[in-house]
Amino acid sequence: MTRFGLVMTRTVEWSMGALLAIMVVLVFANAAGRYLLATGFPEGEEIARLCFVWLIFLGAALAVRERAHIGINILVNRFGPAGKKAALLIVNVLALYALWLFAEGSWKQTVIGFQSRTAVTGIPHAAYAFAGLVCAAAMAALYLIDLARLVAGRISEDELVQVQGAPLHEEIPPGDPPKFAPSSGGTKR
Repeated sequence: MTRFGLVMTRTVEWSMGALLAIMVVLVFANAAGRYLLATGFPEGEEIARLCFVWLIFLGAALAVRERAHIGINILVNRFGPAGKKAALLIVNVLALYALWLFAEGSWKQTVIGFQSRTAVTGIPHAAYAFAGLVCAAAMAALYLIDLARLVAGRISEDELVQVQGAPLHEEIPPGDPPKFAPSSGGTKR
């Protein structure tokens, strides 16, 4: 990971932490206010909703960086190195096309969103749609970097397996029974 990539990853992680903290405080304050004071804080609901939207989209971009999205690699694992590279090329091109469509739609919604505002705080609806645009741009940049590394031949066999997704669990060899931890509670009768 490059220094720039590490700084960007940490910045996104800290931003997500801050957004989550803001959401927790606002939602708790709103719930406590309703219960204890019989009054709510409607601004808090809108701000928490905006924080949630940004949290989700930043998390999705970070998941691309960490290669944490779900991947089905049953077929790809049967390929040799050339087949895996071809599959990665096709997947990245298709992902870039989908991200282009998503970015285009997010841009249109951002432009439209400047003409309308939320009911209580008056935040432009564009703030919600802009999160999708930022997410699409970040994901596209990451896919383009992988594509450039693939074309330049700088992706190793190990990285090809990692790019396609890690297995959800370790496979148990045939004839090897699964091992379970002993139960900690109760007695046998």
